[in-house]
Order: sequence, then C-alpha cells, then structure tokens
Amino acid sequence: MQPEPDALRGTLRHAGVTARELDVFWLVGDRLHNREIAESLHVSERTVESHVSSLLRKLGGTNRLSLVDAAVRLRNRRVSGGALPRPLSSFVGRGTETHDLLRLVPVHRLVTLTGPAGAGKTRLALHLATCLDALPPAVLVDLATVAPGADVERVFADALGVAGEGRRVRAQLREALAEGPRWLVVDNCEHVAHSTAALLADLLTTTAELSVLATSHGPLNVAGEVVYELSPLPLPPEADDPSVVLSAASGRLFADRAATAIPGFTVTAHNARAVAAVCRGLDGLPLAIELAAARLRVFSPAELLSHLHDRLALLTNGAHGMPSRHRTLEAALQWSYDLLDDDERLLFERCSVFPGDFEYDSVVDVLAYPPLRRADLARLFPRLLDRSLVSSHREGQTTSYRMLDSIRHFADSRLALRGEHEILHEHHALHHLRRGAATLADLQGADQVGALVWFDRRWPDLRAAMHWALEREKTEPAWEFLAGIGTGWEILGVRGELFDWLDVLLDRPLPPAPLGVRAAVTVAFLLCYQDTRLALTYAQHAYDKAQQTGADDHDLALASLSLGWATMHNRQYPSAIGHFRQAVAEFLRLADDWHHALALQGLGDAVQDPEVRLAHLARSAELFGRMRDHVKRANCLNQMASGSIAVRAHLDEAQTWLTEAHRLAQLTGNHHERLHAEIFRACLDQCRGQHEFAGARFGRLLAEFRRIGDRRCMSRCLLGLGQAAVRDGDHEMARGHLTECILTADGTGDALEMGVGLRLLAASCHATGESQYAALLFGAADEAIEQLNPARRDALAGDHELRVALRDELGPDAFASALADGRRTSLDQLLAR
Repeated sequence: MQPEPDALRGTLRHAGVTARELDVFWLVGDRLHNREIAESLHVSERTVESHVSSLLRKLGGTNRLSLVDAAVRLRNRRVSGGALPRPLSSFVGRGTETHDLLRLVPVHRLVTLTGPAGAGKTRLALHLATCLDALPPAVLVDLATVAPGADVERVFADALGVAGEGRRVRAQLREALAEGPRWLVVDNCEHVAHSTAALLADLLTTTAELSVLATSHGPLNVAGEVVYELSPLPLPPEADDPSVVLSAASGRLFADRAATAIPGFTVTAHNARAVAAVCRGLDGLPLAIELAAARLRVFSPAELLSHLHDRLALLTNGAHGMPSRHRTLEAALQWSYDLLDDDERLLFERCSVFPGDFEYDSVVDVLAYPPLRRADLARLFPRLLDRSLVSSHREGQTTSYRMLDSIRHFADSRLALRGEHEILHEHHALHHLRRGAATLADLQGADQVGALVWFDRRWPDLRAAMHWALEREKTEPAWEFLAGIGTGWEILGVRGELFDWLDVLLDRPLPPAPLGVRAAVTVAFLLCYQDTRLALTYAQHAYDKAQQTGADDHDLALASLSLGWATMHNRQYPSAIGHFRQAVAEFLRLADDWHHALALQGLGDAVQDPEVRLAHLARSAELFGRMRDHVKRANCLNQMASGSIAVRAHLDEAQTWLTEAHRLAQLTGNHHERLHAEIFRACLDQCRGQHEFAGARFGRLLAEFRRIGDRRCMSRCLLGLGQAAVRDGDHEMARGHLTECILTADGTGDALEMGVGLRLLAASCHATGESQYAALLFGAADEAIEQLNPARRDALAGDHELRVALRDELGPDAFASALADGRRTSLDQLLAR
C-alpha cells in the first residue's frame, strides 16, 4: 500500500511483517473495520481477520486497540522537527481516500484535494504527511491567514525559511526548492486560488523535484494538475443497532467527538437512530458533525436532532449559486452561533481578528472595549471553548487558542454585518505594534528569551498589523513599531519582511522629528545588511535632522551611532571612529549601558589596531553579559573571533569564543547568531587548512543566509566556496562564486571580501590563460585592499609569485597599465566580461 519507511524497519520488518500485513496494519491504525479494510484492499474479510491475527502475534499485541496505538506512535515519529501541527484528536475514516492518495501523490507533481468547506481536506492532507514515505518530510504552507485575493509569496517564503527582499522572493523560492526533493502541503487555497495557482505553475515548471498536495474548494487549473474530490463521510442508515450506525465513518466520528465532550458517552440502542439522523442531517461533513457532537453538553441526541432540523430548514434557501453542501455547513455554523447570547456572539465575532494562535492576555487586551468589559471576558471566553468555537492547545505551562478557519471566516462575516470590522482591526493592529515596541527593554536583557519567544509567536499578528497600517497609510504607528525597536533589531535578527515594509514606507516622507530621527536611525541600521550606500544616506539624514530640530541628547547620540555604523560599512573608517567615540561618550553620560556597549562594539569594528579592536569588543561583550543580553554578547564574541581569524592571531581563543557564542545563541533560540558562529568556525577551519570541512560548512550556510537576507554573511560564504573551488582547480565554479561574492561585498561595504575575492578571481583567470584580465582584477583588488588596516593587509596571503608571472607575460609597462585600468574601472563593468 505504501513504501516502508526506513524508520520502521527495526520495528516492523524485523518482526517479519509482510507488505500486505503492513497495508492492513495502517488501515487498522485508521480505525477501519474489517469490512472496510477488505473493500479498500479488494480482499475477503476472512483474509483481513487472518492478517490481523498475524500482526497481533508478530508485534506482541493483545487486542486490536494495541495495533491502533502502535500505528499512531509510529506515524508520530515521522513528523520532522515539529514542522507539521500535531492533531489533538483522533483521525477517523477516509481509508479509501488515504489509499488512493498514497498512490497518486508520489507519481503526480500536483494533486489538488477539493471538496466543500468542512469536508476534512486539511486533516486528510496532514494525515497523509505522517504516513507517506515515498516523498521527503512535508512542509506545510498554510494560506489561512492571507487576505482574500492577496499575494501568497511571503507565506510560501516563511514556510520554507526564505526571507529576502520583496522583489527577490520569487527567485529565492525557486532557489530554495531547487536544492533537492521537496514536498509541500499547500492548505486553504480557495480564497487566494488565482495567486496560488500562478505561483505553483511557476515553481513546478522551474524546479525538477517539487511535489505539491494542495487543498481547495475547487481545482487550481494548473497544467498537469490531478484533482481528487473529497466527498462527505459515508452516512449511516436509519437504524437502532449501534454497530450499524458505527459502521459508517460519520457515525464513528460523531461518537468519538461526543465521548470527548462527555466522557463515557457511547452510541446505544436508545440513541443510535438519533445519532444517525444527526449525521445524515449534516450531510456527513466532519466540521459540522464535530460542532454538533460538542452540543451534547447541552442537549441529548434527540433534542439535538430537533434543534438541528429547525436550523437546517431555516437556512435551506441560501444565496443563489452556492453549493448545497456549503449552505449546510453555514447552517451548522449559524446554528452554533444562534446558541450564544448577545455578549457571547460579540466576543465570538471579535475573536476572528486573530490570524493564528493567540493567548488569553491578547483576548483581554484587544477585545475588551465597550460594550464588553475585561471582567466579562473571564466569564464569556470559556463558553466559546465549551461550544468548540475556539480550540485550545497547551505546550508546557502555556495555553494557546485558535479558531478553526471556517469558523473564523464565519465570525468575521458576522462582525462585518455588525459594522465593527474596522475598529476591531485597528484595536488589534495598534495593540500588537505598541506591544512589540514595548518589548525593547526585555530584548536588551530584562527577559530576553521571553521577548524572543513573544516575537516568534506573535509574528503573524505583527504581519497583519503592519498590513493594516500600510494599507491605510497609517505610517505613524508603523514607524513607532519599527523605530520603537530600533537598534533592538540587532537582537531580533534580520527578517525579510522588514525590507518589504521599508520598501513601502520609504516611498513616503519620513515622519516629523523626533520620531523621524529614530525612524532614519532604524533604517540606517537595517539597510547595513542590504544597501550600505543608502544606509549612509539615512544615517546622515538622522544626524542632520537631530541637530536641526534640537533633538534630545539621547536621539542625537543614536543618530551619531547610526552614522558611525553606516560610515564604517562604507569603509570611511576615520569618520566612523569619530562618530563612535562621540556616541560612546554620550551614552556613558546618559547612563544608557546597552547603547554604550553597542557603541563600543562599533568602535572596535572601526579601529585599525587589531589588539585595540579586540579590547573594545571584549569590553562590549562583558557589558552585554552583565545586562544578560546573551544575543549581543554572542555577537561580540563572533566578531572577536572573526577579526582574529582575519589577522591569523589568537586562533585557539577564537575557537573558544565561537563555542561560547554558539552556546549563547542556542540558549536564546537566536538562529541568526548561531549561523554567525558557524560561518566563522568555517573560516577558522579554512585558516587552519581544513578545507574539506570548511567547504561543506560554507555550502550549507550560504543557503541559510540567502533565506534570511544577510548579504554580509552571504559574501563570506561565497568567498569560502570560491577559495575551495580555486584550490580544487574548478575554475568555472570559482568564477561564479567569486563574482557574486565581490558584487555582494561591494554592496555591503566589506573591503576584505572584495579584495580577497578579486585576488582569487585573478588567480583563477590566470590559470585559464586570461592574463590581461587577471591583471585588471589585480588592480581592482589593490584598490579594495588599500582600504584595510595594515594588520589585516599584512595577514593576507602573499600574491608576489603571481604578480611576477603576470609582469613577465604582459611586460612591465602593459602590466602597470592594466593595474591602473583595474583601479579605475567600476566593478560592474569589470565583472561583466
């Protein structure tokens, strides 16, 4: 039925389980009866009974339930790294559909699972992801939080860990998916079908090993698409026999969920006919059945049937052109809604503002405004949980809540009818933007881990909040959020959406001072990861504006700090040192210890003497450590190691610093700083001649830094890969890596990567007979390397032999002329050859 997963060989194959027994085993795990298994596998019930007995004997089980438990445990092992959500309830039925899709998905690149809302498409897709071994572990792309008709590229990018510039996301998605076999489960496509179809058509035609299982109300109409329609669950006949009612999957689903609502509930001869009638009245749609079963806390099955029949009759004539099954699901939701009192309905509607998981504190802070009071929510919110309109999930000591997508859209539509849609979204957006800015003190060490966790969990809300602000041109709250965190983005790390937001905001004038000064400071710091020349423009603007408007001393010190940062990244080191020294003195006077430490770190990066640099960075690391800012301490340790590797000094200490930086990054969960520790460890390996280890590390890390948009570290990886390729004699690969390295380093202002990259490229071109071009590259390299401090220049590997060889081949005059031309020629022109 399905390929045997490697992880199960020791458990199943070692026990002697045959291929046919394995088929039966998984279907027993799906809680199918022998008759259903026989129909699915086209064998007799007696054959199924024989296989079940054999499985119990081979696996040491005592009864059929033990096989179900074993299948659940083994399937759960396949969920890779928590990438897929773990269902909180059992999976019921869908044996035939599972069998069909396990056959279709591995051989067709796009399979779209279609059907009415509430048919269980998502649940079946996730179930397939846990038991299909013919493809790599699935990556879930959940489109539920995307606005109707909106672009979906960013959600794909987030799911795949791609975080680049807005105009580059599509290309970076292609690059990420071209790295090897990938399987995407793309869920909830119906409200963004056009943009999803266009993106998938592009990705499928530009990558060779991508497979997609999509869920939607209808086909996506992409070439090569296989459409599999998911019908409602089979219905039970009208009968008083519980076994007959439970032989249908819809009856089993109702019984399972009812037992969760009321522990001990069973289908009996007294309620079987009513249970069957409820399932039939709900058209076998799983969501409607689950909502109905939860109502058993209030009604008996017979009473439930009476109320349900009334609601369905009331809503029989829905909007023209809507499928009857869709009207039935709306009837079930409307019925559940009508059971609420007025205050409960209002809270239910307001809960629809949360795009994903949320916590009770957010419910109180965002939703408690007239006519609802904070005290009302403590009474009302548990009622929504009791009615299964909001689900809960507990992880450790934290409980989070979520609305099912269909329920959330239903609640949102009722909110719009009430006319409260805009004010609620304003409350949600302003709360999260202000709360995000207010985390700065925690980020800087008061509760750094807690603040980092908050940002990870609340990022969907922050994304929705920024979408609200930018769509309505509410630039002030957007800037208050971005600039409120300000230099704290150094702790949070690079996020690709920051640059998307800046693209929009920077098309409009900056706000007036003092917010405008802090906004320009923030832009300068962020753009140092992407465009150092533009960063310098905004840093200078911040400094000038702070002086012109009489900004307070703290804002003026921030502007000086940003100007130091930007001038340093533009290789204007004397100017940078002056600005950093001014900032160090000002923050010391203002008793701002965190920014004092940050200014010291910048000063350390800008000074020429490597020992003085090391002393400044060590002092900065010490200060950050005292404040319990583990992320910035790790960052300083990484820079200490990087600088020591560049001048080939303190290499043993560098390894110790990198080990500690990696530990601190792991402790805080800061992915970006962990990657920094790993890239400098690769540089250390290469410095020590351990080229094989270094090359493998650089190759893996390059993809990571591309995804998060850190161009500075991209150039470092490319330089390492280029050096390895030159050493191996692969000059075509070397030229590709080194050309990209040089252009990237030029944009980020890294003279070391530029100069070394140009020298290596010159060596590679000389090896392939391009001596004239190699001499031009040497001239450009000389221009870049002259910007380095003497210690770094002296630590670079010598190139005397190659220079002599080129001078002899070209002649002294021609060689000198080529060097001069190389110095004058722009890198774009030079590398376009």
